Amino acid sequence: MTSFRSLGVCCLSVLAAVLIASPAQAQTGRFTASINFGVQGGSGDFTQRLTPTIYDEPATIDIAQTYESGPLFDVGADVLVFGNLGVGLHYSRTSGDGAAAVAGQIPDPLFFDRPRGATASVDGLEHTEGAVHLQVFYRFAASPKLDVSVGVGPTFFSVKQQLIDTVSVTEPGPTMTPQVVEVSDSPVGVNFGADITYLVTDAIGAGVMLRYATGSADFATSGATVSLDAGGFQFGAGLRVRF
Repeated sequence: MTSFRSLGVCCLSVLAAVLIASPAQAQTGRFTASINFGVQGGSGDFTQRLTPTIYDEPATIDIAQTYESGPLFDVGADVLVFGNLGVGLHYSRTSGDGAAAVAGQIPDPLFFDRPRGATASVDGLEHTEGAVHLQVFYRFAASPKLDVSVGVGPTFFSVKQQLIDTVSVTEPGPTMTPQVVEVSDSPVGVNFGADITYLVTDAIGAGVMLRYATGSADFATSGATVSLDAGGFQFGAGLRVRF
């Protein structure tokens, strides 16, 4: 997280320098198509407690799981609709993984009220986010070749998460075997960000995208409802085509 914060501070510093630059007309077209490759910063954790009945007694199984984002792909289109005001539509996708630690108190098959401790772990639990970002933006020129867009709007997430839904117990041991399922949710959040474009020609340029998108996903499991944060700080760079 520290590296992402440092990157964010650096990029915002560049943006601040651009904002105070002397304005000049640099826009050469109303429509912009863009493609970016970068990273999304974002990680978290959540817990579950399962209380299945085993050997006619309640067991207690606690699960602590982590998740994180990863490389980012972003593609989109923007159009100026009134002066320097415009609307944009972008799609981004990122994926990462995480791990879960399982600790249980399992009843004894022969003796009542004598729970036994058991542990297990699972790695490589996938976390995937797709997101559609709508944005109203304002674009202005900072130099003959450089312009900046800043905007805000809603984000429509599609979040998929692998997690532990149930745990089977076998003897002797006891030995716990987590059962992994994939769950999904489609929360609505918000985004705000900026795009800095340098025009190499009147139609072709390179750009840097800065965006922060946030939402909350809820998943129903056998134990309870699990909530996790979607989105995070996004940084990307890539091609701009303007016409």
